[in-house]
Amino acid sequence: MSKQDLINSILSGDHRGLAKSISMIEDDDPDIIDILSKIYHKTGRAFVIGITGAPGTGKSTLINKLISTFRKQDKKIGVIAVDPTSPLTGGALLGDRLRMSDHYLDPDVYIRSMASRNKLGGLSKATRRSVSILDASGLDIIIVESVGTGQSEVDILKITDAVVVVLMPELGDDIQIIKAGIMEIGDIFVVNKSDLPGSDKMTSKLIHGIANLKKDGWTPQIIQTQSLTGVGIDKLIDSINFRQNFLKNSKNSLQIQRQKIKNQITETIMSDIQELFQNQIFDHLEMNAFVDQVMNKEIDPELAAKRLLLDFKKRIV
Repeated sequence: MSKQDLINSILSGDHRGLAKSISMIEDDDPDIIDILSKIYHKTGRAFVIGITGAPGTGKSTLINKLISTFRKQDKKIGVIAVDPTSPLTGGALLGDRLRMSDHYLDPDVYIRSMASRNKLGGLSKATRRSVSILDASGLDIIIVESVGTGQSEVDILKITDAVVVVLMPELGDDIQIIKAGIMEIGDIFVVNKSDLPGSDKMTSKLIHGIANLKKDGWTPQIIQTQSLTGVGIDKLIDSINFRQNFLKNSKNSLQIQRQKIKNQITETIMSDIQELFQNQIFDHLEMNAFVDQVMNKEIDPELAAKRLLLDFKKRIV
């Protein structure tokens, strides 16, 4: 398939083209930069929802219900499930795609599992690029499910329009989200498995916790759901739609969009710099010498790192 054929395939929403292009993204194929550039003018129509929360809260089951409800509204859906990276293969474990198998054959639903590539927060450069691919393909809704690693979930804000934080009672510490710093990034808080004891107590704590939290005039929403039975899903959809309308009609909409683009540019630069420096550090001529000194207890790893960093600073200057 030629590059232009692939671009046409992406813009037409063909699943084979989407799969091919996302594989190119994961493989760091140099041609993907030109492809992303040529399709960018078609992006910006999809509403991007980030779903995050601790493992076991029922994120995938909740997404499964969301897909079903959105499809009844004739919306085209894309899902990127960012799985923990396999320590053996470096690939995604594919668990989320299996749990969403009900929709796998639907031509208007595209589901892709991706490896987090050991990046805390689960959002790699590959994920951001894949969102652009799905956006350009004509989808109405794109859902990004993260691995739920706590503080680093702030990465989700860089590429989504609504952040849904999924919680459940009886996790041992029902206010763990505050400790993890997730309160500040959530637009919608979902108390899932609300039939369990403690759900009302958690909801009350959330109401108290978000009392003074506002972002650009938005007041976070709290919804109780039972994803297995579908209880509360309609209310969650209403809250998502409310968020979408808020962003569209807010007096700060232009400023919010500019900040989102600024975040994307900054994140891309930082990701590239990190990769560049990591490769240079590993290939540094003095690295093995420093490793030997640390192994021989002549210096500690902190001092070795400082000396390597000093050498890099001299090169930059």
